[in-house]
Amino acid sequence: LVVRASGTEPVIRVMGEADDAALVESIVGQVEAAIRDVA
Repeated sequence: LVVRASGTEPVIRVMGEADDAALVESIVGQVEAAIRDVA
């Protein structure tokens, strides 16, 4: 899982990689929701 600020846009990038795509999508979605809650 990688969470970083974009170097060219005013956004935060959330990226993940694993053998189970559904698991990655779930975790990335949770991280995105947490970021939106505090933004």
